[in-house]
Amino acid sequence: MYSSTISDPEKHVSSTEEIIGGGFTAVCESRKGVQVVIDNDPFDLDFDDDSITTRSVMSKASSQQLKRSLKARHLAMISLGGVIGQGLFLSSGANLNQAGPGGALIAYGLIGILVFWVAYSLGEMSTYIPVSGSFTIFCRRFVDHSFGTMIGYNYWACWSVVVASELVAVPIIMSFWTNALPDWAWSGISLVIVLLVNLLGARSYGETEYWFSLIKILAVIIFIIVGCLVSGGLIGDEVYGFKYWSDPGAFPNGAQGIVDSLILASFSMQGTEIVGITAGEAGNPKKEVPRAIKNVFWRIIIFYIGAIFVMGMVIPYTDTSTLSDFTTVSPFTIVFSKGNLDSVAHIMNAVILITVLSCANSGLYVASRTLLALAQEDIAWRKLCYISERGVPVYALVCTSLVSLITFATFFIPGRALFTVLTKLPGVAVLVTWTGICIAHFRFRRAFKLQGRDLKDLPMTVPMHPIGDILDVFVCPIIALFTGYKYFIPAQAVGIIGQYLGLILCLVGFIALKVFTKSKLIPLKEMDLDTGRSDISYDPQEASKLSGPWYARAWKRVVIALT
Repeated sequence: MYSSTISDPEKHVSSTEEIIGGGFTAVCESRKGVQVVIDNDPFDLDFDDDSITTRSVMSKASSQQLKRSLKARHLAMISLGGVIGQGLFLSSGANLNQAGPGGALIAYGLIGILVFWVAYSLGEMSTYIPVSGSFTIFCRRFVDHSFGTMIGYNYWACWSVVVASELVAVPIIMSFWTNALPDWAWSGISLVIVLLVNLLGARSYGETEYWFSLIKILAVIIFIIVGCLVSGGLIGDEVYGFKYWSDPGAFPNGAQGIVDSLILASFSMQGTEIVGITAGEAGNPKKEVPRAIKNVFWRIIIFYIGAIFVMGMVIPYTDTSTLSDFTTVSPFTIVFSKGNLDSVAHIMNAVILITVLSCANSGLYVASRTLLALAQEDIAWRKLCYISERGVPVYALVCTSLVSLITFATFFIPGRALFTVLTKLPGVAVLVTWTGICIAHFRFRRAFKLQGRDLKDLPMTVPMHPIGDILDVFVCPIIALFTGYKYFIPAQAVGIIGQYLGLILCLVGFIALKVFTKSKLIPLKEMDLDTGRSDISYDPQEASKLSGPWYARAWKRVVIALT
């Protein structure tokens, strides 16, 4: 029998856990009249996850809680699925056109460096305090209440718009096979599908994203292998090598082309922070989140840098199929076509459809959890705090879906100027989010040291701190401010508004909140580093061990190797 006591400084909850057979049951009683029953399923495929599913039996005045039903394999794939999206499968062609093969590599490399530090900074805080809507709460608690509110609404709006852009892409992809239904019908069906997946709970979202991400990973790996064979002339009728690097050139627009590609590259890599959001519903965040975060570097190298490198060898930046509406032509399809593998186009189109659905699925999940966190912090309508018995923030999910639907409707307004402006906002909004995460982490570490805490208490730590935080805090705003210069000469109203409207709204919103709430910078000595923290002891060496029968351990090693 194993027993432990878990205390929560905010809810004053104490519990006793008993191991019975293969699982355990825990009953918790608190001063708020909350009874929590935790039941572990010993027959789950994830034998060593130590995951828990939480069911809360609340008083009538209380609400249900989010359930920790996401497994290690879910988090590993979700971290990939959040990164690999339409930005790589579709938008990378536009970056190749703007910056050339060499410039695109540099642009993705620079953004990859920023993403690496952001992922680690958020991972360190999220594993120590695993709460849903993580960095919104961290920015409010570690920086300033008004600052955290601004970051939260910026992120929620960002993903709500991303969902709308995915809905627009669906009928374009479906037109490759059929025009049997009008465009709005295909988009509506897609929204209903991803909404139902999310309504079924975090486990449903995680399982769906697991298989979607697995398909995308395999597609990218196959693309890189086939692309190298096409470049070398082993597949197709021509040897490409690096001839397009010299003619028409690797850096057609010099430094200007690289700068122009940075916003699109940042949009392509948006989603790395999803792992921090899922920490609040992870079975064992102290063990599973670090594993997912630590693989970010290799994902950037293999999936982004590798794919862009292959594209630059086989596709010249002057290829007309990458010049205009890049949402209709995938560089992946172009490479396969140049290898005389046109029959693969149907498969790639199916993969792109899965990618779009995956992004919409993740967008609804992340945005709804962010809105839930805002409501729980009393900075959004309290009704949005409602959580169903399945652990789903239903009203937050529906509200997000409605905003995405309204944004999608602007696509049908003649001229599409409003829709164009809205879809330009996420590229800048993600830079604001990354800046906020790094500011919060920088102050978190300072407070951690000032309050006499031991870094050994952190399940994972950021390497070479504070270099990464300082780099991101300076570079992200610079990219957001100066990459829109091209819209001024000649003046392009849609481009200027799309580039800077989000920044202006964030600044105005932050100032207005400061004036209205009179919030102040949280003193380091008064910073709350305990609420929501798990007090279960953590041993990295013990956590890394695989348990269960030999076939379970073997399967787990295969999963870890693949993810």
